[in-house]
Amino acid sequence: GWGGRSRAPRQFYLRLSGMPEVDDVPHDLPEVYQRAKDGTSFKRRASVSAEVITEEQSLSFRAKRYPKTPDELAQLTAATKNNFLFQDMPPDELRRVFESMFETKAAQGEEVVVQGQEGDNFYIIAAGTFEAIKDGEVVFTYNGTGSFGELALMYNTPRAATVVARTSGVLWALDRATFTHMLVGDRRRRALCSQEWLSKIPILDYLSPDELAKLADMLISRKYAAGETVFAQGEGGETFFLVEEGEAQGVHTSGESGEKRNVARFVQGDYFGERALITDEPRALTVVAETALQVLCLDAPAFERILGPCKHAMRERIAKYESLVNAENSHGDDESAV
Repeated sequence: GWGGRSRAPRQFYLRLSGMPEVDDVPHDLPEVYQRAKDGTSFKRRASVSAEVITEEQSLSFRAKRYPKTPDELAQLTAATKNNFLFQDMPPDELRRVFESMFETKAAQGEEVVVQGQEGDNFYIIAAGTFEAIKDGEVVFTYNGTGSFGELALMYNTPRAATVVARTSGVLWALDRATFTHMLVGDRRRRALCSQEWLSKIPILDYLSPDELAKLADMLISRKYAAGETVFAQGEGGETFFLVEEGEAQGVHTSGESGEKRNVARFVQGDYFGERALITDEPRALTVVAETALQVLCLDAPAFERILGPCKHAMRERIAKYESLVNAENSHGDDESAV
């Protein structure tokens, strides 16, 4: 459908508060391993429960600084680009985190973290080969890149696996206190608006508070410049979008005449992109940013897992608009859902 609208505040933040769900997935391992043998994803923990940080502690905390070269900053940026803790972080804040990391070396055979022990640091690999071992089995190999250790700190749980240096190696480390204050604590403070924001979007009324929290954890922010295409008519659909800020137009191109028409407008609180995910058909419209646009994105697997309770209402909306499309087509007009 064209999407639901809310009277939402202008800010959205990841929700990282609450208790973790219990499972046997080695969450200290990279997400590539957090999948079952049949390729399906394990259940992701819904939220983060780290040490409680008081306002006084937060205001008085001062992280140590270890200045980095441009090459080192580029290496750290590349190593964390797919880590959800670092996504959407402003560049100046990201640099502040990187400059709080210190270098540490690992000898061949050294155990950097040990399964069952308390977590002390989060690590980013700068050089060397490392193996993650779960219950005596090698479950993942890091070849000169990657990161590990964050989830034991976030969830305040013992290490889920042992990581051993198979060659001599170099790592960047962020200590537990700095990690808690600069990453988890900061995001938790900003999280207060997230569930309220989502609860005002009508199509999400079908979700429970816990499901809204899971949705908040999975959403990723993207920005588009005015005039930039979000997706094009005829493309496959892999992503669902919520408009956080800005406006976009839905443009339909007639198959026979090639005529282009603006048939939808999306503003703050609207959503689009659901039709292609639900029907498994190509995009029926091209969506273009009319102004600077900021959207919150949910990929297809997460859409299936989290927004299942909303799909019936979405299908009804799609059917409604497709009936309107058919009526318009019978009069020479063409219109479609996204």
